[in-house]
Amino acid sequence: MTRGKREQIVRGALRLYRTRAVCGSTLKDVAAASGVPLGNLYYYFQTREELLLAVLDACEAELRGLLDDLAPLPPPAWLHAYFGWLLTDPDSAAHGGCPFGTLAVELRALRDPAAPRAAQIVQHYREAVAARTRTVFPDSDPDEVFLAVQGAYTVARALDDPQLFQRRMDQLRGRLPLTPA
Repeated sequence: MTRGKREQIVRGALRLYRTRAVCGSTLKDVAAASGVPLGNLYYYFQTREELLLAVLDACEAELRGLLDDLAPLPPPAWLHAYFGWLLTDPDSAAHGGCPFGTLAVELRALRDPAAPRAAQIVQHYREAVAARTRTVFPDSDPDEVFLAVQGAYTVARALDDPQLFQRRMDQLRGRLPLTPA
C-alpha cells in the first residue's frame, strides 16, 4: 500500500508539473492533484527536492518504457512509431510541450539542483532519436528530427495550436521511407 500511495503522489506531481509547471505548483497543489492529504505527501517526501527527484525518476522510467517498446523495430519503423507516440495527444503537446524537455528547461531556468538530472533524461532521449535519424537519413544532421520535434513543441505551445504540432509531425513522418505493414 505504501508503494502505491507514493507512486500516486509522483504521478499527480508529474501531471501537475507538466500542466502548471514546478514553479506554479505548491506541495499543497501536488497533494490535491494526487488525491491525498498534505500530511501523506510529507510522510513520503520530506522535501520538495525529494519529490522532484522522484518525478524525474518517473520521467526516466516513462522514456525507458517508450524506448524499450520501440527497440525491436528497424530504424524507419522506429521513427514511424515514434511519430505515432508523439501524436497520441497533440493537444497535450500544444499545452504542455515536450513531456521531458519542458521540465528540464524549467529546472534549468530556476537553477534547480535537479536540472542536470533532467538534462540527462533529455540527452538520452536525444541520442535515441539521433541514432535512428542517422540510419534513416545518413546525409543529414542526426539531430534534425529531434530538434524539429522540439521546435514544433515550443511553437505549438507558444501559439496554443495543436494543429500546428500535428501538421509538422505529419510532414516529418511523410519524409520517412515506407515500412512494411
